[in-house]
Amino acid sequence: MTSRLRKRLAEERGIALVLSLGTMFVCSAMLIAVVEYSSSSNRGSNRSKAQQAAYGLAEAGVNNAMAVLANPNNNALDHTLLPVRVTTYGSGTTTWSGTFNSQTARWSITSIGEVRNPTGPTATPVRRRIRAQVDVIPTLSQPLNSSAWNYIYSRSVNTPGGCDMTIGQSVMVTSPLLVTGNLCLQNSASLRKGPIYIGGSLTMTNNNTVGLSSDKVSSVAIKNGCSKSSPNAASQNPCTGGAAVNIYADVVTSNPPDIPPPTVEWNAWYANANPGPYYPCTWVSGTPPAFESGDQGVLPNIDYTKRNNSISSVVDLTPATSYSCRTVGGELTWNATTKVLTVNGTMYIDGSAKIENGAVNSYTGFATIYLSGTLLIKNSSMCAEIANGQCSTQNWTSNSRMLVFVAGGNGSNPGHQSQAGAGNGILINSARFQGALYATHGIEIATTSSADGPLDGAPVKLGQSTNSTWPAFTIVPSGMPGNPVAYAEPQPPVYE
Repeated sequence: MTSRLRKRLAEERGIALVLSLGTMFVCSAMLIAVVEYSSSSNRGSNRSKAQQAAYGLAEAGVNNAMAVLANPNNNALDHTLLPVRVTTYGSGTTTWSGTFNSQTARWSITSIGEVRNPTGPTATPVRRRIRAQVDVIPTLSQPLNSSAWNYIYSRSVNTPGGCDMTIGQSVMVTSPLLVTGNLCLQNSASLRKGPIYIGGSLTMTNNNTVGLSSDKVSSVAIKNGCSKSSPNAASQNPCTGGAAVNIYADVVTSNPPDIPPPTVEWNAWYANANPGPYYPCTWVSGTPPAFESGDQGVLPNIDYTKRNNSISSVVDLTPATSYSCRTVGGELTWNATTKVLTVNGTMYIDGSAKIENGAVNSYTGFATIYLSGTLLIKNSSMCAEIANGQCSTQNWTSNSRMLVFVAGGNGSNPGHQSQAGAGNGILINSARFQGALYATHGIEIATTSSADGPLDGAPVKLGQSTNSTWPAFTIVPSGMPGNPVAYAEPQPPVYE
């Protein structure tokens, strides 16, 4: 029995099967591990690719937001510009939006990129979120774009055979002059500085002069001839100048250049003036002027039909008490004690305005003020610089201190507009102003008044003892007519 047991234990039959099964088990386990590892690695790689794709879509959302802010037709200070939007691409979607802080002029942009989860159709989509901060800088100044602002520019009122612009009394014009129609000089009026461009004819009635034989103007161009009636009547067509017609210039031609008047973007600035109808004061003290009557609504629902002179009373820019209105885009502040008006940006008042406090006032800053109505400056001065108690051009640097008024009203209309007188958009009466003036209708610089700066009206009326001089303009407020509309400039995004 012992021998039989020993013999059985010594037998090796069936060991190969055991070894084979063991080897197969080990190999199977290794294969499963390899496959699992490979699958896991592949899933991780696919998910990593999905995350990268989602991040790329999120970046695209920020880029979309920046494109909206940088669009020159948009105002980057408009808090309604970036509502929630969803953009679909081939690889997924981007959800992007922004909120604007009106006190810091900063956009907070959020963008979420989303792609399909590669691990399965029921798995949660892969998402990546990006946040970025974008500061916005208001555009307050621009290079001068319209050469019309180098002149007193009198637009024709289409007076057949008559005078589109009349200069009388003892007026001596000491600035470049451009008249699109006929110019008439009366009494002892004279023109003493060129260039002088006249799109119609020049008629002189009483020993008037253009330049002097001892002090010629630079150039004169008169399209339809010139004449004088007293003394020794004479006429020339084409006008060649000289003593016969009292025109003394280095160059006299009959080909005035075609210089169009500046274009006024009324609707653009009604909607985007800051402060203005749709951008109320952020910081307030005292009682600032009203910019609208309150019927215009709020952004983004702009109603241009409300640009209708709805403020019923004349807005007093220099009242007896101080006020301040500031936004991130501009400022209108009046110090009643120092008589200083601080202005920055482009503003819009849907009505008429006046400066009539009987004082020599000054302003600081760089701004354009639009008026649906008319402007009156009476018995007062508004100076860029003051010397010896009055306005002075000696130290006036117009590239850093400039105020422009743009008036669309007509004094022939009743109510508050009538303050400017029939046919006028702007009236300077026993007053002085330093800056630039534009009116859809006439500009009248009345008796004992003066304006230092370019004028653009239909027509320009120059009163007794009026002269006009100003330093050369190269940089002007961004809202100045004739300049490309520009509101604000977004800065590059800063990612959180």
